[in-house]
Amino acid sequence: MRFSSFKRTASVMVACLAVLTATQASGHAAEARAASMTARGAAVRQEKNYQVEVENFSSQAFDEIALAFTRNSTPVTQILHQFNVPASSVVTFDLGPCSDVKQYAVSGLVGGERKFTTGDVDADPVGCDDIVTIRDTGALAMHRNTR
Repeated sequence: MRFSSFKRTASVMVACLAVLTATQASGHAAEARAASMTARGAAVRQEKNYQVEVENFSSQAFDEIALAFTRNSTPVTQILHQFNVPASSVVTFDLGPCSDVKQYAVSGLVGGERKFTTGDVDADPVGCDDIVTIRDTGALAMHRNTR
């Protein structure tokens, strides 16, 4: 009799250990799922940044590409610069959260002289990604004459 009661006690202990192990494992899994969902929720809530890509598809190199922009949250104009922009290159400017960008203007300078400007461009709070393309005006005029 003693042996069978030992068997029963052992089997009950094994069952209890299995339940405890499963509970701890599922608890850790639940914590991991909760942390993952919290991280995903935070990533979803984080607002995308407004980016302006300047494509220099011209034969002109620029000493500087300058982007001036204003935010809704502050009246001060901020200016970002990219120096020594060669022909056939792309430069990207990150302006911060989409909903905060109000307007921007892009200019290309050579020897301190402005060679082109976009003028004021109203920001698109939905799109948040703009592309400014610089091309040779001579090539564009030649292309128009061939039609």
